[in-house]
Amino acid sequence: MPLFFSITTTFPTVIFSVLLVMAVIYWLISLSGMGDGDLADGDVGGEGVTGLGGLLATLGLQGVPLPLAVTLVALFGWVFSYFSELLLGEWVAAGLLYGLFGTLVVVLSFAFGVFVTSYLIRPLRPLFKPARHLPAEQRLTGTSCTVRSGSVDRTRGRADAYMDGDHFILQVRSDKPLVRGDRAVLIQYLADEDAYWVMPEDDFTTGLAD
Repeated sequence: MPLFFSITTTFPTVIFSVLLVMAVIYWLISLSGMGDGDLADGDVGGEGVTGLGGLLATLGLQGVPLPLAVTLVALFGWVFSYFSELLLGEWVAAGLLYGLFGTLVVVLSFAFGVFVTSYLIRPLRPLFKPARHLPAEQRLTGTSCTVRSGSVDRTRGRADAYMDGDHFILQVRSDKPLVRGDRAVLIQYLADEDAYWVMPEDDFTTGLAD
């Protein structure tokens, strides 16, 4: 156990240890419903191929939420770095040689993390197909959805919707406050916000009955 903590808290593995801790904190906040930002909804790469999106697309990490891609790269990078240090670290003397060894391990760990992640996320991409890539967003109007964020109000919120076998993670807005797990109906697409106006499913059903 002392050896494990020694490796994970020293260079080079500590770099990936810190990234993993940050990732765990992010996911805990996200699952608690307190993190409703757009970052979790945006897929890596986007529609353009410039800047960060272009770089990540080149690495094969596009099509999934950025936090998921970063978490997987950090995880597999940590595994590679840890075992490299465990198996080879004792053979490298301290000083400049160890610094060069550590730097090489960081580069190879990152490359390994990207390589493994790029393959693992391929079957996941259809699950994160964003609504803004639809030819006609209006196709989803009238579809039921389930609130996935901690809450939904007039300014923020997210929901899951399914159509033709596709899963969409949508930005939604509502006059009536909704909470995670509530059912709602997509009423109108708000192009300026890339979001959908929704109403509680019970209210929608009651209105039709009347």
